[in-house]
Amino acid sequence: NVSPDEPLYPWKTMPEFLTHLLFSSPRLRFSHAQKVAVLQWARDLGAPEVPSMYAVMKTQERITELLGSPTEKVKALSGNVFYLNDISKAIAMDFANPLTRFAMQEYPEDGQGCMSQVHHGSKMLNDLPDDLAPPCVRVDRSIYFVHELLQRSMGRYFIPKKFFRARTSTQEEPSLLALGHEVSKTEEGFAVDPEMVIVLASTFVNTFVDLQ
Repeated sequence: NVSPDEPLYPWKTMPEFLTHLLFSSPRLRFSHAQKVAVLQWARDLGAPEVPSMYAVMKTQERITELLGSPTEKVKALSGNVFYLNDISKAIAMDFANPLTRFAMQEYPEDGQGCMSQVHHGSKMLNDLPDDLAPPCVRVDRSIYFVHELLQRSMGRYFIPKKFFRARTSTQEEPSLLALGHEVSKTEEGFAVDPEMVIVLASTFVNTFVDLQ
């Protein structure tokens, strides 16, 4: 057993951690025989503290006990066996992982005719149902939600309907934008312009809660 106070918990040593990282790569599929061969190859080259296959498997069991397994085994009436992953749990684990969190893309992106990633697709940008689209953005430590009145710089009001990313120039990184309605404040209340416009999310200054 490894104490939670150990710096490499739940792994015992750095070689064990690196071995587990290699064998758990989603882009590399090692068979059991290949794993054994890799470990033996490392030992023959004189690598220090090479873990045994038994130690690697026990570590995998400990991690599964700590985090749970997202894979569920399902057997159909026909006798076929399927393995299903809970997508929501997998995404939650990716968000909780500091190594993957900052590489994740939460918003659809207007690829302007180019597509290299799934978030560039027009279906993600235009056809995604509102209840599945990102519900909010964070600007300067404040959270702004769709369908809620907010205030932009220069005192203008706005109601966002959808958030997405797009390049505003050929040399810049994609900016976070909002599609929504401009709102005017009158003596009778707020008047919502039915025509939608696109604005920079960085211009948001006051949330709906701030305005109450």
